[in-house]
Formats: sequence, structure tokens, C-alpha cells
Amino acid sequence: MSHVKAYTVGGIGSQPGLDNVVSVARGHPIALDHAGSERIKKESPAPKAFQAEADSDGQAVAAAASTPSLSAEQARAVLITRLLSLMNGKTGVRLQVADFLKELLNQNIVPAVPAADDAAALGAVADACKGLGSIAGSSQQLSAALEAAGITAPGVSAAERAAISSGAAASAGVGSLVIVGGKQLLTVVTAVAALSCEAAGAQVKAFEADVVECLGYKGAISAADELKGLLDGSKAAGSRKGLAAEQQAVFSNLPQVLGSAADALGVAYNNVRPEVQSAALPVKAGASPTLPSPTLAPALLDAARALLSVAHSCIARSQTLSSLNPAVEPQLQQLAAAALSGPLAAAQQQLAAVGSELLSPAGVQWGLGAEVQQRGSALQAALAAAAALDALQGAAAVEGLAAVVVLRLAEGPAAEPAAASEQQQQQQQQQDGKENKKKEKKDKKAAGLTLGKGTAVVRAHLEKAVAEAAAAAGTAAGAAGTLQVVDGSLAAAAAVLGGGAGLAAVTAVITAHEASAVKLLEELKLVVEANQARRKPKVAKGARDFLPDQMAIREAAFGIITSVFKRHGAVAIDTPVFELRETLMGKYGEDSKLIYDLADQGGELLSLRYDLTVPFARYVAVNAIGNIKRYHIGKVYRRDQPQLARGRFREFFQCDFDIAGSYAAMVPDAEVLGVLVEILRDLRLGQFTVKLNHRKLLDAMLAIAGVPPQKFRPICSAIDKLDKEPWGVVRAEMVEEKGLPGDVADAIGQFVVLRGEPRQLLATLTASDHPLAQHPDSAAALAELSQLFDYLEAFGALGPISFDLSLARGLDYYTGVIYEAVLEGGNVGSIAAGGRYDKLVGMFSGKDVPAVGVSIGIERVFAIMEGQARQRAADSGVPIRATETQVLVASIGNGMQVKRMEVASKLWAAGIKAEFGFKPNPKMGDQLGYALEQGIPFMVLFGDDELQQGLVKVKGMAAKTEESVPLEGLVGELQRLIAAQAAS
Repeated sequence: MSHVKAYTVGGIGSQPGLDNVVSVARGHPIALDHAGSERIKKESPAPKAFQAEADSDGQAVAAAASTPSLSAEQARAVLITRLLSLMNGKTGVRLQVADFLKELLNQNIVPAVPAADDAAALGAVADACKGLGSIAGSSQQLSAALEAAGITAPGVSAAERAAISSGAAASAGVGSLVIVGGKQLLTVVTAVAALSCEAAGAQVKAFEADVVECLGYKGAISAADELKGLLDGSKAAGSRKGLAAEQQAVFSNLPQVLGSAADALGVAYNNVRPEVQSAALPVKAGASPTLPSPTLAPALLDAARALLSVAHSCIARSQTLSSLNPAVEPQLQQLAAAALSGPLAAAQQQLAAVGSELLSPAGVQWGLGAEVQQRGSALQAALAAAAALDALQGAAAVEGLAAVVVLRLAEGPAAEPAAASEQQQQQQQQQDGKENKKKEKKDKKAAGLTLGKGTAVVRAHLEKAVAEAAAAAGTAAGAAGTLQVVDGSLAAAAAVLGGGAGLAAVTAVITAHEASAVKLLEELKLVVEANQARRKPKVAKGARDFLPDQMAIREAAFGIITSVFKRHGAVAIDTPVFELRETLMGKYGEDSKLIYDLADQGGELLSLRYDLTVPFARYVAVNAIGNIKRYHIGKVYRRDQPQLARGRFREFFQCDFDIAGSYAAMVPDAEVLGVLVEILRDLRLGQFTVKLNHRKLLDAMLAIAGVPPQKFRPICSAIDKLDKEPWGVVRAEMVEEKGLPGDVADAIGQFVVLRGEPRQLLATLTASDHPLAQHPDSAAALAELSQLFDYLEAFGALGPISFDLSLARGLDYYTGVIYEAVLEGGNVGSIAAGGRYDKLVGMFSGKDVPAVGVSIGIERVFAIMEGQARQRAADSGVPIRATETQVLVASIGNGMQVKRMEVASKLWAAGIKAEFGFKPNPKMGDQLGYALEQGIPFMVLFGDDELQQGLVKVKGMAAKTEESVPLEGLVGELQRLIAAQAAS
């Protein structure tokens, strides 16, 4: 391997991946980073201070002799994983030990590593550093192999043994092989499964996006998309109409089965990767070992279960294929039965044993016994997953063999060479044209079924391997890389299928590290990626593109909203589109389930922002801001079910205005509400109502009704649905789903029906005999509202306000006044909402900063404005303008391109918005048509005659006027005309 570039271990900022572990486990050479080696050398004790441990301290050799060992590949994975953590850590382990492990890997001298637990496995690695133990898979002693290779064992101190033996490097090494190998095998299994769909002629409508998206998890969607890509162009899939429901089910549930396995491997990856990337810590001799994550073993067990589930589905499809083809049914059923009773049964038993161990009392309680239990379970879980992976490989081989054999039987004998076929066609043409057409159809059928672009690739690889194995076995079934069919049946089927030659050939093709499998994976990847480029693109669910005329309306709305914000003295800020997940969680009540979590790419758990309020509170806390009046316009994300007709999307803009800091009571609240009313009036959306309530009123109302305090927020979430659902539905949710007694729900119902003009309802609620006036918290809230209504009246903003006790606003962070704006007669839900949140900043800084704000739902506003704009355009016949161009510079005759550009440049310099057209010699009709289509108000027009006189013509498109203007006075004249138009 001298020509292969070595993988460098221990570089600064090194983040080794599971792929690196697997490549080294499969024989890739390594080198130690020079700077990392120097650091290890400096941190290790001086040579004179090194004290080798007593021989009695190394006990792993005796244990290894009586315990099953890991395979050589698994042992190499353990060695490289341990070496990675030693090179990344600060254990004090000498450089000689790291260099020794490197030499073992590069010279492929693999010590026997017991398959008991991490402690025993890593203890054997420490013993190997003393030259103790044997070679993996051999009775040869390690010391003899080292002597033959000229390698000196460095020995270990007691502290070095403790560091080497600590952690879960063995579980992580074996787990890396499972996860990487599992992902590679799933790619092939998916292709084989798609081929089975074609062999059975199964229906594949279950792979359509609109069907799979209803399943609710990502893995199934990705699996269905890959299946569709592999089957692209297939006419064989879906060709059979008579499949029984149970037979069809093994094909229809492919996205769920494959997707679940992919998801399980992803979870296992998230648990194994930290172990691979960990930096080993110093451990005192005799101290308790560093324990792996408690979720490592369960994650690996779940991966094992998922892989076994896929294996069982492979066998089920094999059995279905055999039942559809009596010619080979006995042989295929025999192979399926052997897989079920052999590797699959063994892996199932191993999985059950480890699972029961994890569920034992020692496995679920922490203590001295549990430490050993956890370390043992992690490695045993990894080995169970490895056994499941082997079982899946065998099951996939059975399915692949069944699929290629059944397809060959369906197609009949292989097509004759093209030259002979052409000769036959010429003879037929001479005899009878009609018979020739029939022959062409027959030849076309014999040439094979039309398979998908990806399945054709995997079929070619598998059939060639099986045919070559059959030919090597001396049967009549294989020749020239194609299976032969004689008299309607596969020749020598017993030799090809029952003899095991075909199965062994298929297994070799799908084994990840075999050259044939590597080639197959590369070709499948190319097909899938190329097919994705050809597939009809679509916008992600809940998002959308904006056309130029839509953007013009959107920018107009932003302009109006921003002008109001600035009019009130607000400053603009911005925050990242993603936040730490901990920043967002626990702030939105039941709506927290709608937060979009991101895949962990750098050691931090991140989520897309749900709104702009929580990031603002974090911003205030991080930057230690006392008082601020700010606005922020940005995109937010919610994993909600889109309702496009109501302007409800998963990605959308919000326009926020907030005031944070200590001010006189209700003054900031009044200004925020005043800003909201101003914006809605300036946008001219139509009649609107701002519903208003107070969180303390809600809490008091619930307390008076008899709701336990721990249920306040869940019941508020139910009340918040009253704008969408009738009281009967909301009451049922309170009673049936949230366990509220019926009489308590009825008591709440007597409050939530109260709404009306602010001062009138306030007078009712503050009457001395009203329950809310008698409750201390609600009485204080009513006093605040009285003051707020005075301020709003001073702003001229009280008119649209409706005091509404049914308004709940389900977000947990509100502490005072809450409000929500709705368009009267509209069906778009709330178009703005907000409230006071005095405790939110304190969640981040420990110091409360009072704050109040409002958020404008621009998507719903935009939907209304777009509808209004399109109606005006239809009524007036004037299109919605996508540009703000004021002047089109046009010309008559040829050779005017440069002059048009010159005139346009002068207009741009004067601040006039102008276009000049890109065609060198445009037709006059085209220029006029463009100006009318785009709604451009003025045209500057000239030809040779006008230029010779130093003149240009200015056309007013709306008034249909035209006048000649000196070229040097053009700018002034256009500015006058544009100003006059704007004033009219």
C-alpha cells in the first residue's frame, strides 16, 4: 500500500469520522501527525520516570484465551479508535505506545481482542503493548509476530493501562463498522428491492411523495425518493395486476422498512461519533473506568433491530417471488428457509440476549455493578448489530438471486446477436412485411423487459456474477455473463440455486469492501444523482417562490411597515436564522413540537428560529441591553401543516416591533398597539379588529373556575383555538384530552363568551359583584387595562380594539397584555399578534427586563394585498408592475444601441429609473409593446433625424402625448413630468 496516502491521526482540530475508522479497519495505512506527536511527547513522563507495571497487572491474556474474539477487521477498528482518542487526549500515555499501535495497523499484525466487553477488549490492547497475547484468528503468539517484523513492544505503566482500558473505544470501533457498512448495504438493498418490484410486477404507487409524506418521518421519504429514482423509466414495475394484498404489502411497505433502518443507523451514528472523536482523559490506576453514554447500547440495539427487520422483509419478498414462479419455487424457498433458520435466527437470539441484559436490574440502575453492565452491554450491542448486518447481507443476497432468476424466466432466452437478428429481418422483409412486424415485436420482447435506469445496473451486475458462477460450475445455465433459459425454465436450476454457487456470487457483489461491490455502489450513486437532476423540480412543502410582480407587492408592504417602525424611532437589528435548541425549547408551550431541529454538524444542537421574539430576548440578555426600541424583519420556520389558502406556510417572514426596558406602566404597551393600528391602516387591508386580553385575567378566570394551576397553560392552549373551533369542540378537548371536569369547563365557558367595546366590558368586569373584580390578580390587570385604554384613546387607536376574554395566545412567555389582529370578513386567521413578556429575558440572563412587542404576519398580509392588487389590475386593465422603470429609451432605425445606452446612462446619473433594451436593432412595435406591458409611463424616442437636430421625443404613455425636447434638456423635462405624475 505504499502508493496510498496514509491517513493522518492526531492533527490539530482533527475531527475523525466513522469512515476513517472503517477505511483503516479495512487496511488503509496511517501516519501520526508530527505536531500531535510532539504534544504527546511533551505531555508524557520522562523516560527515566517510566515504570512498567508488574506482570501480575496484565490479566486480559488469560481471559482472552477462554473468550470468543473479535474478527481481524473488528480488532483493527478497535485499535484505530483507541489510537484516535489517545492522540487527541492528554492522558500522559507515551508516544512509543501510539507509535506501536500505528505499526500494528500498518503491518497488519492484529492482536486477538476478546468479544466480552470494552474493559476486556481494551485490556487486551494494553497487553499487546507488552507483547502478550496471540494473533487474531490464529494460534500464533503476538510476541513471535512482533519479533519477525522487527517491532519492539513498548510496555505499559499502570497509569497507561488505566488510560488505554478506559472508555468505549471497542464498542465505537465495532459500531463504526456496522454503521458505515449498514449505510452502504442499505444502498444496495434498496436497489435489490426495487429490482424485486420489477420481477414481481408489483404496484409502486406507495412510493409517491404525496403518499409517503403522510407517514410523518424523514427516513421513509428519502427511501421512497431513492426507490423512485432507481425505477425511473421502468415498465416492469406495476405490470402485474393480480398480486394478493399480503403479497403486495411486502413491496408497498418498503419506504417504511428501509426508512426506519436509515433513521436507526442515524441515531446510532450520533451516539458512536462522539466516542470516535473523544479525547481520552488520564485515569488513575484502580479508578472506576470512564463509562460510555447510557444511550450507546440502546441505539446500537435499535440499529440491530431495524437491520433485522429489513432482512426479514428481503426474505418475505424472496418468498413472494418464488411463489409466483413454480419453475424455481423449491430452490428459492429452500434458500429463504436456510437464511431464516441460520444467520437471521442466530442474530435474533444474540439481539434478544443483549436486550434482556440491558433490561435487567443492573442495566437500569447505576451502581458498581451497573458500570460493568453498561460497558459490557455496549460492546455486546455493537456485536449484535454486526450479526444483524451479516444476516441482512445474506437475506439481500437471497432476494437478489431470486430477482435476477425470476426476471430471466420472465424474459425467456437471451436475445440473439444483433447481426443475426438483422439478417432475419431482411429475409422476413422479402417474404412478408406484416410477418416482419410481428417478428420485430417478438425480438423486442426477447430483448428483455424495460427496467429502471438504476435497477438495470444492479440486475446487470448480479446476473453476470450468477451466470459466471454457473459457467464455472459446469452447468448449462451460465454463459457469456447471461443466464440461459431452455424450454421455458432455467437450465440446471438446482446447480445454480440449490448448489450455492449463485448465492455466493451475489453475496460477493453486495459485500461492501469487495471490488465488485464498490463498483456497483459507484454506478448506483451516479444513476441516482443523474436521475435527480432530470426529475421535475418542486418547491419544498410549506415554502414558495415569488414572481417579480409578487415581489413588487411584498416590497411595497415592507416599505409601509418599515416606515411606521422608523416613524416611532425604532432601530433595526438582526439575529441568526438558527439558535441553540436550548434557547428555543420551553418558550412556546405545546407549540414547541413545531420547532425545526437541525442535524448535528458541529457538536451543538441547533434549531431554526420559531419566531423573532425569543431570539430578541436572547439578544438583549447576551448584549446586556437595558432599554431598546427595535424592529426586525426576517424569516422564521415552523414544522406545521401548511394551509396555503390562508397564508399559512412553514417558512415565512415576520415583522416585529418591540420595546424592552423599564418605563412607566402601560406606556410601551400603548405605543406598540398604536404602531400595530397605524400599520394596518396604512396597508389598507380593509376593516380589522384587534382582540385584546390580559394574561393575569386568564389565570384568574381559570382559578375562579377551579382549574388546577399545573393545567393553566394546557387549558389556555385549548381556549386559544376558539377563533377556529366552536365552544363544543374546545370543551371536548378540555374534558376528554386534558382531563378537566365538565363543570369546570362549563364555568370557563361563562367567561370566554365575554367580548365587546373595551370600556363597556371593562365597566362590567370591574363591578364590585363580579368575580374578576374580587380576585386580586385580575383586579390589578383590570386597572392596567383601564390605563391602557386611556392611552390608546389619546393615540386615536382605541377604535379597532375589542376586549375579548376568549383570546388566550398559547405561547408560554406572555405575562401581561396580549392581543391579536384579524381582518373582518377574511379567512386568513390572525394577521398580527403580540403581548407583554416580562420574564423572557430573565430566562437567559437571570435578570428580568420588561418587554412588550407585536409581530406582523407578513405572509397573510401579502396574500390580502396581492388579491387586492390583482383585482385592481383586472378592473383597470393596467398590469401589476414588477419594475419601477420610469422611462424606456427607444430608437428608430439601425445602429442606435450605443446612443440608447448613452442616454440611459445620463438618466441613471440623474436618479431616473430607465431601461434601454438589449436588442441591437429593435422594432418599434416591440418597444411600444414592452412599455405598455410593463406599465412604463414615459418613452424617450429618437432616430437619425432627431439626433441630427439635437432633439428627442418624449411620449407620455398614459396621456398619449408626444413632444420634442432638446437632448441637453431631456433630464430636466423628465424630472418635471415624473414629479407631475407623482403629484396627480
